[in-house]
Amino acid sequence: MSSYCNIYQIKWSSSGNQVGNQKLKESGIKTDSQIKQAVREHDSGDEVYAIQGYKGLNLYIRDNKTTTFRHRFTSPVTGKRKNFTLGAYPVFTLEQARDMYRDNLVLISKYIDPVLHHQDIKNKRKAMPTFSDMANEWLDDQIASGQFEKKTIREKKRHIDYANAHIGRMPLDSINTPDVLRAIKVIERKAIATAKRVRGVCQQVFAQAIGQGYIMNNPAIAVSDLMLPKPKTRHHSAIVEPVAFGQLLRDIDNVTDFYGHAQNIIKLQSMLFQRNQDMCSMRWDSIDFDAKTWTFSPSKTGNRGDMVSSLIVPLPTQAIKLLRVIQEQTGDKYYVFYNARRKDKFEHRQQLNKFLWRLGYKDIHTPHGFRASAITMIQEQLKYAQNLPDMQSGHKIKDNNGLAYNRAQFLDERRDMMQAWADYLYLLNKS
Repeated sequence: MSSYCNIYQIKWSSSGNQVGNQKLKESGIKTDSQIKQAVREHDSGDEVYAIQGYKGLNLYIRDNKTTTFRHRFTSPVTGKRKNFTLGAYPVFTLEQARDMYRDNLVLISKYIDPVLHHQDIKNKRKAMPTFSDMANEWLDDQIASGQFEKKTIREKKRHIDYANAHIGRMPLDSINTPDVLRAIKVIERKAIATAKRVRGVCQQVFAQAIGQGYIMNNPAIAVSDLMLPKPKTRHHSAIVEPVAFGQLLRDIDNVTDFYGHAQNIIKLQSMLFQRNQDMCSMRWDSIDFDAKTWTFSPSKTGNRGDMVSSLIVPLPTQAIKLLRVIQEQTGDKYYVFYNARRKDKFEHRQQLNKFLWRLGYKDIHTPHGFRASAITMIQEQLKYAQNLPDMQSGHKIKDNNGLAYNRAQFLDERRDMMQAWADYLYLLNKS
């Protein structure tokens, strides 16, 4: 060795037994530059250099110049001497070696073997699922529950994909609130509402991880609404003034060159005021012409706690008449508004928007707006109590005692209301 080496050098055989030692001017390595010089001037064999001021901490240079930090200590469990490899130099630095050495001394003072302790941590890390693993398990449980429509499951999957792009590969116990917030903030730049839904999904995934004992706290909970700006509320455009609504009805009737089901769907929607998807997917087997009812499960039932699971819509005379006309065209099909070109085999709800846009009602009135129009004018013009049109729109309505009305309750009253509403629309159309 050259005369640079102001260190205490201990030479070991390849089997780990000490074969000799030599003390130079100063004892032990102090700096990173001394380590680099020791590695650079290493000739052959295995050599061990003590780290000054840290008894048992040393630098181990193998014959092939592979260099590692090791801590030689007496196990408080077995009483035997052990060599614990802390990390490989230079990725693992001298300062990190000193810090880990101090941590090991704390463990030893508590009668904990550092080797066994770190092996336990390593084993737990191997068993710890990533966020992506837990999210996939959570989604599988959602699908297996059978509570959600395919569309809702697709949305949940999309929200998981957004989160996975940022925290998917991270072990669950290494994810903290800032990690989740950073991910949500990136999504927020595109859409605030989507960011909030992704946060909600993350919250549920972490809740499942807590239930399985992987983590103790939910890092998504602290990412509250206060940390995300509120999206601007944009209501569906709707005409609620009788004269203007009458003109809308006349404009709908006057279309003679529009091919497809959109015109008839819109006519029925003005009378029945149900959601676009439910109107387009209406089935013949759900219509009872004798009882004059349409019974179905609203499309929003799966992810809306305020929606009923099944809804009876009394059909006024005008609706029955129109359905009989349509029956001559599609009565042998499963869907009322059958469309052979679509995978779902019924008319797409976007056709309803296009129909009204063509009439010049974009940003003035939407298909969904028929719900607001009916609920408003049935109360203001026909003087019906609010609970009847709300109930007819599929919302769960509770009485003063907090008890939800049964879907069959007030059927006679709703039947009268629906006929009165259809008659009122006829008068508006002809006025």
